[in-house]
Amino acid sequence: MSIDYSLYLVTDSAQAGGVDRVPAVVAEAINGGVTVVQVRDKLIDDKTFTRLLLAVGEIARPAGVPVFVNDRVHLAARHGFHVHIGQADGSVAQAREALGPDLLIGLSAGTEAEVDAAVMSETRPDLLGIGPVFPTSTKLDAGPALGIEGLDRLATRAAEHGIPAVGIGGITAETINDVRSTSAVGACVVSAIMAAADPKAAARELKEA
Repeated sequence: MSIDYSLYLVTDSAQAGGVDRVPAVVAEAINGGVTVVQVRDKLIDDKTFTRLLLAVGEIARPAGVPVFVNDRVHLAARHGFHVHIGQADGSVAQAREALGPDLLIGLSAGTEAEVDAAVMSETRPDLLGIGPVFPTSTKLDAGPALGIEGLDRLATRAAEHGIPAVGIGGITAETINDVRSTSAVGACVVSAIMAAADPKAAARELKEA
């Protein structure tokens, strides 16, 4: 499955102005050039999350934009979406067993040890989200910032084993070209679009930077 990971949006309900605003922001962001969407909200229950996920899916799928579910593997499996898990969200093997062979699994990694474990695992992820690249306020448990050199080192390690990687954490229109200069195949953004007054324009600025 060939996916354009170049501009990967991770949703944030609070920054959008509430859960119900997220689908509209996603629609604008896709119109501005977002190529992948991950639905992330750690605070809402499964019923509310499912409603949000399906609403985003109705917007993204007709546009050919893949949708990943953050963490909630059971919901991704139930509704046929890709999934992205963190280091503490269960194993890639467990996610693969739940999802079957066709859906994609992304995994967060922030250290050489985490990247090495991922690439050497018997059941490997399809994508690594490496970060934080820069300091970020949207993930309170994020580790120390890797910087561009750190991102490039870890993304190169993943690429050597055939796993693409995207950079995430504090990326803006001013820094996205630095991310593009690395071995990463794309940039994940949250605040740069979700908190923007004009998400479509913000996405376009990132795309065309």
